[in-house]
Amino acid sequence: MTRARLGALLLPPLLMAFAWIATPAQGAQGSVPERAALIVDVPRVSFEELMWVPEVYDLSRKGGAGLLTNPQEIVVVNPPTGPTDDIGPGAERSVILDPDRLGGLDAVGRELRRIIDAFPAEDLLVIVYSSRPSSEMVGSNDELHGIAMAIAAPLDLLPGTGSQGSLTSASTRRDGVVVGGDIRETVDTYLGGRPVVSGPLSSGEPIEIIPGPPPFELHERYLAQRRMYVPIGTAAAVYVAIAGLGGIAALALGSRVSGGVRRIFGWGCLSVAALATSLLAAGHLPDLSYATVVPFVALVAVFGTLAFAPLEHRDVLLIPAGIGVAVLAYFAVEAILAWTAALASFVGGSELDGGRFYGLPNVFIGLLIGASLWIAQRLRTLAGFALLVAVALFAGLPYLGANLGGGVSLFAAAGLWLAIRERERLGARKGIGVFVGVTVLGAAVILAAHAISPFETHVTRFEEQAGGLAGVFERIGDRLQVGFDLIARNPFALIPVLGLPIAIAAVLRPPAALRPSLQRSPAWRDAILVTLLAGVVAYLANDSGPAAAGFAFGLGLGGLLGVSLLSEAGKMGEP
Repeated sequence: MTRARLGALLLPPLLMAFAWIATPAQGAQGSVPERAALIVDVPRVSFEELMWVPEVYDLSRKGGAGLLTNPQEIVVVNPPTGPTDDIGPGAERSVILDPDRLGGLDAVGRELRRIIDAFPAEDLLVIVYSSRPSSEMVGSNDELHGIAMAIAAPLDLLPGTGSQGSLTSASTRRDGVVVGGDIRETVDTYLGGRPVVSGPLSSGEPIEIIPGPPPFELHERYLAQRRMYVPIGTAAAVYVAIAGLGGIAALALGSRVSGGVRRIFGWGCLSVAALATSLLAAGHLPDLSYATVVPFVALVAVFGTLAFAPLEHRDVLLIPAGIGVAVLAYFAVEAILAWTAALASFVGGSELDGGRFYGLPNVFIGLLIGASLWIAQRLRTLAGFALLVAVALFAGLPYLGANLGGGVSLFAAAGLWLAIRERERLGARKGIGVFVGVTVLGAAVILAAHAISPFETHVTRFEEQAGGLAGVFERIGDRLQVGFDLIARNPFALIPVLGLPIAIAAVLRPPAALRPSLQRSPAWRDAILVTLLAGVVAYLANDSGPAAAGFAFGLGLGGLLGVSLLSEAGKMGEP
């Protein structure tokens, strides 16, 4: 064999070997992953400021933008940096673009465009959010941050034309609103895996892109509610305190107070239910300002109570029953409207605050307890029990109130109502058994309904995070601690906590001024007693216990005082 022929035979294998050595391995530096994620934090900017960045605005045209709550739940795997090299298949990169360090929001936009355009990926998930509030946000009590998200090839992510989209997730079930835990779930779902992190991850659901516009109007209403809800709520509390203390004084002074004054305070005490309902219903007003909210609340509180004045001539006890029917009817309508008024409620905060995004707010649990029992006192015992069970299911089931603590509290009220109304037949031991059995069975029904619910709820998160019986007791302890913290931040929250046992004692051993109205109608006495006792259960069963028990105390004491002040001999009777 000649040397030329030998070289010809060896040349192809040598060339192939050289080509194989020179070709980079799959996943090595320089390879282009099919999918990657870029998470960008722009700290200390508001939602509107984030949307003013042209590149973020363009990103929301390709995807959507929304409001972000609970940003402390966000978990990023890679240390936040600026470069985007060394990207492997399925990679995730987190970046901080600080406007203060880069020289303003325009510089943030330019750097964001540079990073996206140079990002080595066929498809790229980009999430831009703000993790920390600006000084202006702190000053306006704004706890909602901005977020924008889109998925496309890097060169297609900033189109420059088109309409903005919006964002949502199953965590909030609110268009335009997502939570911090949703970001981690979105990235993991997109990349097809979950990274190993230290400590538990906050629960979340994948973020969905939906038709826009972004929730600018919702944010504006939220800020208006944040400006006004403390002054309006305080004014309402002062009104209730004046009505309650005035009613107590009028009863204590007896005949030394004119009949007209007694009636004024009597109607004032009974107006607590309508006042509480108006503070929620005001969230539906098209314009949230003092000029609209204050007159609305005042008119609903006054005329929503006096509308039942004609019933006084038949029986004073028909007045609270009629008010109770109106309250339950309103809440049924509110559930049909997906609890949208709770986004801008003027008592107990907004459902955008990050604790509960839908369903029955804790602060209105006591209102449902009191309204139901104001009706039950006019019904036969079993009919009243059935009403309370129905309202408990309304409060607790996932498609309705979705409130475990509310459902448990109302099931407890149903058990107490049956046990107390039938105390002579049941006796003490069987009565306690009925109360415990109804409460436990009702709680089990609610938990089972949430366990099979097709979407995650506040209750399913409680079930998932509890982790067995020991975890349940730990979670209950944590929820009680939240109530203690609430009292520490707002000492006025201690009023219903201390007031409930005092009011219960007043019903069990009524002073002379209260005795006539309670003796004339044992059903009314039992309704007030169960309202107050269920308020104690509401305190124990809910994380914001003082808030949950507040209106149970208000309707229990308000009904007790109001009926006593308005009643006259022969105008009350057992149904």
